[in-house]
Amino acid sequence: MNELLRLAWSDFLSLFLIFIRIGTIFAVVPFFNAEIIPRRITALIALFLSFILLPLVPKIQIRPDELNILMMVSILIHQMLIGLALGLAIDVIFSGIQIAGELMGFQMGFSIANVVDPMTGITAPITSNLLYITAFLLFFSFGGHHLLIKALIETFAIMPIGDRMVHTGFLMSVITYAGAMFVIGIKVSAPVVGILLLINVSFAIIARALPQMNVFLMAFPLTIAVGLIFMVLVIKMMPIFMTGSLDKAWVFMKAAMALY
Repeated sequence: MNELLRLAWSDFLSLFLIFIRIGTIFAVVPFFNAEIIPRRITALIALFLSFILLPLVPKIQIRPDELNILMMVSILIHQMLIGLALGLAIDVIFSGIQIAGELMGFQMGFSIANVVDPMTGITAPITSNLLYITAFLLFFSFGGHHLLIKALIETFAIMPIGDRMVHTGFLMSVITYAGAMFVIGIKVSAPVVGILLLINVSFAIIARALPQMNVFLMAFPLTIAVGLIFMVLVIKMMPIFMTGSLDKAWVFMKAAMALY
């Protein structure tokens, strides 16, 4: 009877810690953390995946009399750190694309026409929502969700559940990768921002040479038209960009797991 209780305790504790790691990932990764997705649905999906992974994950070898509050808190923090790192690998891409959309909208004059993004629940320019939805559809079409599940399974082989110390290299790699969202935003918005900057400089020179010309009435529609044209070119290049970003995310996941 005691042996049966010990086996049930090991399965229950392993299931709980697997659920914590998966739930943390779903709390960060796009779509699952969207405002339009009920939290109960997200929790049920995380619990369903936890039951599927339970036979594949090595059981945690901690007896009930050995477990204390400090050890439990330490294990929970470790599972959350791993989940945050994996979720961050995907969320950085979409955050960078949102930054790019905001930069484009600001240069095109759309910053005063913000709308509520149903996925994130925040107000953002129309250009930001358009790029975010495009990247979101490309993410699923390229199998990004399969990549995330594959990385999740490998984490339990490389970083099994247990009480262990977190290396400084792991934390530094996560912080360094998080800064990549600004690089992504600048790279994606560079064509639109660059051409609109040249247009604004040209109109500034014209206004200086011909003061009697109403440059504002000419610049506003031209800026929007040229910005939309170059934005179409950016959207056409999005598949190549998303493929490269997902490859970098996969490299980061493997590198971060090796440093943990």
